[in-house]
Amino acid sequence: MKHIRIQLTTAKTTAKTKVFAPLGMTYWTKLWDTYTFEFASVEIQCWKEETQYIKELTPLAAHFTEQGLIMSFTITLDDTNRAYLRGQSFDPEGGLKWFTLFFYKNDIQMLEIAQYGSEIVLYGINPLEAKEFQKIFPDTAHAEYFKEHPM
Repeated sequence: MKHIRIQLTTAKTTAKTKVFAPLGMTYWTKLWDTYTFEFASVEIQCWKEETQYIKELTPLAAHFTEQGLIMSFTITLDDTNRAYLRGQSFDPEGGLKWFTLFFYKNDIQMLEIAQYGSEIVLYGINPLEAKEFQKIFPDTAHAEYFKEHPM
């Protein structure tokens, strides 16, 4: 599947569970407002030791499971959950609270935000759409477009 992968510059954090975080999350609002409106759900993964974030996500989740070292939460993207996730996603280190987010449209993964917000992949787009997507990220971000999934 055609997709673009964006990798942001990271910095070491002081958090015990998070080693690196992106230097900035300036893209976050534009990403939510432009690219997530058509997605029905998001799966959010965090490490089991991140108990404060697990407590935050549990009431929002339609379903959650323990998967080894991580907790996985499936959240329906209604207006309330969208507003919460858009506005309450940052931790004191400046990155995302959660390790990975997978956004779905009709049970197909369309967007992945990984490594606490430092790696973003948007699937199912053409080269022109990829160039537009790349514009919301800092100039220092590394972008790579793939005509096919590398797996």
